[in-house]
Amino acid sequence: MWRTLPFCLDQSLRGHHHLFDARLVRATFVEPLELDEQVVATASALFEELREAEALEVQRARIARADERAKRLFVRLYFDFLERWARDRAPTLH
Repeated sequence: MWRTLPFCLDQSLRGHHHLFDARLVRATFVEPLELDEQVVATASALFEELREAEALEVQRARIARADERAKRLFVRLYFDFLERWARDRAPTLH
C-alpha cells in the first residue's frame, strides 16, 4: 500500500477516489456511523490487510468486501488523513 498511497492521495485531491466508489463516499458522510469495539477492530484489521497489498485492484476489492460499518469508518479515516496530508503539503508563505 505504501507505494500506492501517494498516488491515491494525489488523485483524491483531484476528486478521483481509486480505493472506493462514489456511493460509499456519499454514504460515509451522509449516514450516521455507529461505532463499537468490533467496528474499530474490523477497520483496523482492514488497514493491516491493505498495508500488505500492493496492487490497487486488490486493495479496492478488499475494501469492497469489508463490513459496511468498518468500510465507512475506514473512508472517514482516509479523508481525515487526506485533509491533514493536503494541509501539510501546502507551501508555507513567509
